[in-house]
Amino acid sequence: MGIFDSLKDMAGGLAGGENHAAVATGLLQELGGPAGVAQMVQTFHQNGAGGMVQQWAAGQTQPANVAALEQGIGGSAIIDGIAQRTGISSDTVRSSLAVLVPLIVNHMASNGHMTAAGQPTGNPAPDAGSLIQSVLGKLL
Repeated sequence: MGIFDSLKDMAGGLAGGENHAAVATGLLQELGGPAGVAQMVQTFHQNGAGGMVQQWAAGQTQPANVAALEQGIGGSAIIDGIAQRTGISSDTVRSSLAVLVPLIVNHMASNGHMTAAGQPTGNPAPDAGSLIQSVLGKLL
């Protein structure tokens, strides 16, 4: 059993948990791993959603507005990619990302892996499994 199977089992009791685990895994695959989160944050800033990212980095991790999140990531290409990777509908992916992205950004910024502006700090990014486990742990 791999780390992602273990995470899926751990998330099974959480409302939408299996989807959250699959979407988080799909997001990190689309981004090329946890290090790609910084590039995603930079995209948010470029698309006028820097204030939202600043709030997440500061610990205000309530779920994002789905439309604002989609605009921040630059459209639906990432969402469609995750949907194709996971077999989960695009609407469900959007809903999961609205919950997960604020937590992922907060984790990466608060643990010194990147700045709130998406600049790498030189502190190595965590491995994908531990990042997803940490984020899902906050939802349990």
